[in-house]
Order: sequence, then structure tokens, then C-alpha cells
Amino acid sequence: MVRGRRQSQRRKKLIILRGLPGVGKTKRAKKLCDKYARLGLEAEIFSTDRYHESTNYTKGNFQRNHQRNREDVFKALNRGVDLIIVDNTNISLWEMWPYIHMGMRQGDYYITMMELPKNYISINKLYSRCQGNIPKKKFRSFEARWEDAYNIWHVLNDSYSINRWEQREEEWNVQ
Repeated sequence: MVRGRRQSQRRKKLIILRGLPGVGKTKRAKKLCDKYARLGLEAEIFSTDRYHESTNYTKGNFQRNHQRNREDVFKALNRGVDLIIVDNTNISLWEMWPYIHMGMRQGDYYITMMELPKNYISINKLYSRCQGNIPKKKFRSFEARWEDAYNIWHVLNDSYSINRWEQREEEWNVQ
């Protein structure tokens, strides 16, 4: 007996990766893209890190970089890219909300979240994987703010996320 909603092989996918820096999100995203490429399908990875690498770190740039990433995902959704992967930490529910909301509005995307890793990795190991570019106290901050996300409906119906993004609609409601 098959349970749950069956996913069509032809349906487009929006995958939201989540996890602390250094857990392997980017590596996982590349593997998924390679799999799609072998099938002759279009796949793209969207990571705010690519903007962070080219700008000085300030709060304004940080917010602008996330806005640019959301805009890029919106454009890919409108182009009908077969596989769209959002490769960000997505620690809090509100960070995933605009991506999931855009995917739902598009209508023809199967949306899922992948949390990496499935088992705990120490802060020291993550710190070394990131070659010391992220301070250990930042990892502790990420860990303290981590919110469990059970499914996309849990994210979409989160009252804090709804209130936060309705007040800042211009930042995610790209036209």
C-alpha cells in the first residue's frame, strides 16, 4: 500500500536545503544537480553565499544578498527550471517561508525540505570544515536559534513567519 502523496517523475522540484555551515549542503546540492543533468533536465543551485563572497560583510549587504537570492529563485520558478535547490542555512522557519510560498504560488512544483546532516556533528568539526572562516560563537548562535521544521505546511502556517513577511512583502513578493 502506498501512503502519502505520490510524486510524478515529470513534476518540477523545489528543494530547500537546511543545516549549519560545513554539514555538506553544497556537496549534496551538486550531487542532485548532476543526477538531473544525466537525465537531460535543467537544475540550478541558489545560494546566498555566492553573493556574500563578492561583497563586504555588513548587515545591509547581508540583507541585500538574501534579497538577490530570493529574486533569482523567483526568476528560475518563472522559467520553469526542473530542479531548483536553495542552498542556505535556513535555521529559522521564517528564512524558508518566502521560498516555499513562491513555490506554492507557482503551482507546478513539488516542494520539499532536506535537513543535513541526519545525525549530530560537533561544532569543532564544523568549524574545521569551514577552515575557521566562521567563528565558533557563530555556530553556537546558529545552534541556539535552530527551529525544527516538520514539513512545508509547518513553515507556511507559522504565525511569526507570516507576520514577518506580510510586513515586508516587497522583499519576497517579486514580480
